[in-house]
Amino acid sequence: MMSGFQAYTIYSALKLHYTQENFDAYKYNFKTRVNPNSYEKLRFKYSFEKLASKYRTREELIDFYTSNFIAGCSWVMDMNETNLNARKGRLESLTYRFKTDINKLSEYDFDELCSCKSGENILINEFCKENINIETISMIDLMVNFIKPLLSELNDPLGMKRDHALMAMKYKNSLIDIDRKKIKENLLSLFTKEESMI
Repeated sequence: MMSGFQAYTIYSALKLHYTQENFDAYKYNFKTRVNPNSYEKLRFKYSFEKLASKYRTREELIDFYTSNFIAGCSWVMDMNETNLNARKGRLESLTYRFKTDINKLSEYDFDELCSCKSGENILINEFCKENINIETISMIDLMVNFIKPLLSELNDPLGMKRDHALMAMKYKNSLIDIDRKKIKENLLSLFTKEESMI
């Protein structure tokens, strides 16, 4: 069973993961510099105690936190199961949703989708408008690593596009059980120009 402190440690690691470009919670095995003393002083530590008793394994907690972070909910006391259930639903129909999303983009050339022109990127723009799912962006990034080079190029005075792009780039670390071969086949069947593109 998880302890409240463990729940806090995982939360802190994922919060850094989704907000800091160069921090990878998965690489560092969800460890941060938080310590039991700082945890004991938290006014809202009961939230982590409750989560630890509800989600008894590390994987369940990671799923819960991840589902909330990618829904834009980063304060632990605001996190909820609605976001978790929404993500589970999307993951259950992942292939269908992926195909639906990339079909919306079929008028574009694949290279055009993955590049930045005049500070704009089509995929990130569509994601910001909620026209395509975060999983679609993350899976494409998983295949071709297109997001990182864009981060400094986006024309984005308010930082919204960069925040969305960074979130999608970081989210791909959690998509470990997906069928990469199937994703590649779906992309190639739609963007049939050159098989060497991926």
